[in-house]
Amino acid sequence: MISALFVDDNTGFAAQLRPILEKTGEVRMELAPSPKMAIEKLKGRVFDVVICFEEIPAVNGIEFVPDMDGIGFLRYLRSIGNPTPVILFHRRGQSRIAFEEVATGAEVAFSGSSDMRGPAADLVTLLKQTTLRRKTEREVKLQNDQLTSILSATPLGIFQMRNAAIAWVNHPLAALLGTSESALLGKPVKTLFKSEEEFGQVCRDLQIHRDPLGNGFAESEIVTAGGGYVACTLQARLIDPLDAKKGGTVVVTDISERKKMRDALKESEAKYRDMMANAQSIIIRMDLQGTITYVNTFAAAFFDYSESDLVGKNVTGTIVPGEEPGGPRPFDDGKRPGIQCGRLCDQRERERPPERGHCLDCVDQQGDPGPAGPYHRGHLYRSRLSPTVSRPGRSGSAPTRGRTRWSRTRTYGKRSSIRSSTSQPRSRSRAAKEKQVGTTFLIGDTKNVLAKSRQIMLNAFEGHAPEMRMVTNPDLKENIKEFAQLDGAFVISGDGFIEASGRYITVDSSHVTLPKGMGTRHNSVAAMTSVTKAVGIVVSQSGGGITIFKNGQILKKITL
Repeated sequence: MISALFVDDNTGFAAQLRPILEKTGEVRMELAPSPKMAIEKLKGRVFDVVICFEEIPAVNGIEFVPDMDGIGFLRYLRSIGNPTPVILFHRRGQSRIAFEEVATGAEVAFSGSSDMRGPAADLVTLLKQTTLRRKTEREVKLQNDQLTSILSATPLGIFQMRNAAIAWVNHPLAALLGTSESALLGKPVKTLFKSEEEFGQVCRDLQIHRDPLGNGFAESEIVTAGGGYVACTLQARLIDPLDAKKGGTVVVTDISERKKMRDALKESEAKYRDMMANAQSIIIRMDLQGTITYVNTFAAAFFDYSESDLVGKNVTGTIVPGEEPGGPRPFDDGKRPGIQCGRLCDQRERERPPERGHCLDCVDQQGDPGPAGPYHRGHLYRSRLSPTVSRPGRSGSAPTRGRTRWSRTRTYGKRSSIRSSTSQPRSRSRAAKEKQVGTTFLIGDTKNVLAKSRQIMLNAFEGHAPEMRMVTNPDLKENIKEFAQLDGAFVISGDGFIEASGRYITVDSSHVTLPKGMGTRHNSVAAMTSVTKAVGIVVSQSGGGITIFKNGQILKKITL
């Protein structure tokens, strides 16, 4: 139901129109013969619309209202803040009356000689449209007021730009810049940035970079009123995604403290990484599954790996040997990387907590793998062949290399096979002293070694079951001694399997430089180790000495 206040001194026309409008059931009219009476009614009630005669005379026979015709009445309503919509009607000629809405100019005409029911229905429609428009305006205003309150209360700075100028700004942004909202309105947006080039770059970033909601995203510094700079992020909902300067709503977030913390964290991390990288200690980080997540430079060099070869790999199979029957186990509790030793070690060493990840395997006083002695292997292996020796009773001291500097390689799998492989040259060396016979062992990197050598005699180990080719098999000891008297080298895999015997090395040895007294066998083995990752062990035919080669160089000489 539309409530209308009809202001007119011609009560006859109002009396004629009123029943027709109210008969529709959609309009309820109340009459006021003068603007003064209408003002009194408006003080106590709220009407949906006011219908007022434009030419109300200053003197109507009842009261005197100076300078208050229909237009004056409308001005008075707006001056006191009354937002009620007004429809003015006026006479056109002697028999025609036109009703016109002030806000939109929509018009309905009545003719004195015609039936009023048709024009009255049009007037009802006009009243509906007017009240509906007013209701919509009230709702929009209420929503805008609520939105303005929210935007003003948020700690985020927000502004709207139109054609690269600031059209609206909230208080937090003005406070962040050290100025007022009115001082920012109408200013070019580029004045918020260090330069016009910086503003152009921000616009390009807003067009290119998008957050998950599709808003443009950029990071920059804005200029404060005092000439300082504030680091911030800008998120924008653009009117035209292809042209940020056309306008949109921009949210500004102060990230000054975050940036300071980020810069401090980067500096601290750089110092930490520099300290870790240059520390003369083995530093390795791994997860609960034993996967290496970080290794410092010293540790990588210590184990003869590159950092990329270790990171992402499991500690078992890289710097800690894999599991072998009756021997060490890679993880003693299923969680922490560490192994237990099956040998008889010093009781104090055996009772160390497993979380330290010790290998309690023992070495003798010369650093060679052997029976339990006063020296024990340290926390980790230097490589699969390289023991790290530390003296009991010197807690906190850095691990020192043993006198036996074993070849550092990542081609080996099990220490037991290494011990057996290295014990064979010792035994063969003793026999060489008596029979003047030399031999060669190439351990690891089997694929490349076989590719760079050829068979010069029957391979005695081809076709046999794996357990019958395992170098740790005690039954093979005498066979190896016998086959060593024949020409050619033994090729042993990193897992300890004898892949071949009687192999002739085909690698060019012209680039190898060795001390005087070493023959063709030493030169060819040195050449082979320079182009593969294998370790070469040569038993000299004259004197029975043992020479160990790695990377084309003599790693160790053993004289028995």
